[in-house]
Amino acid sequence: MRTSLKSFILFLLSIFFFSCSKPGDLTVQRAMKAYQANNYDEALRLFTAALEEESNYSPELIYNFMANLYLQQDDLENAVIYQEKSVELHPEYRNLVSLGMTYHLLKQDSRAEGAYRKAIELNPQKGEAYASLGALYLTQGRAKEAVSNLRRATSLEPKIAVMHANLALAYAALGEKELSDSEFALAEELKCENIDEFRERAISLQKKD
Repeated sequence: MRTSLKSFILFLLSIFFFSCSKPGDLTVQRAMKAYQANNYDEALRLFTAALEEESNYSPELIYNFMANLYLQQDDLENAVIYQEKSVELHPEYRNLVSLGMTYHLLKQDSRAEGAYRKAIELNPQKGEAYASLGALYLTQGRAKEAVSNLRRATSLEPKIAVMHANLALAYAALGEKELSDSEFALAEELKCENIDEFRERAISLQKKD
């Protein structure tokens, strides 16, 4: 995840390098380079300064960069502040899903559910928010709701292994062993990481007659 994030930042740098520059663009680019060098304090200082300057980078994008900077340091409390600022200015599907995940890690599950639902409203044809909502319900013991959302997720994104693994867990929690085994087979075929851990958890979730 962090490698892809840094690749995305380099991609943005290349885009804005060839666009019509504004005064704040250089500040943002310097901040990104500081981030790439793991100089987080300097990156934060520069991103903050860029918010006061005219730039091709929108405020919500800069807030998102700042949130990712804190996520890189596992500082969830500060990360969520800037994630909220970003989605308040411009609600965007993937950012809402990321916000929901941060809320969940902070044990703010009602807020996580709200963020996932907003993402679904924005784009009901993507599977990530359904999958995240289903995984959330699974942790809350709401297996039927988990199955409903995870089935929707896998129908939209049939090649994502972890979605099938979580659906297998939800079926296991309902005592649907055959359906659980079928989803595990798909997850394994798609090379799901930590498949054995998922299977062990399924055994613990299995309903007892």
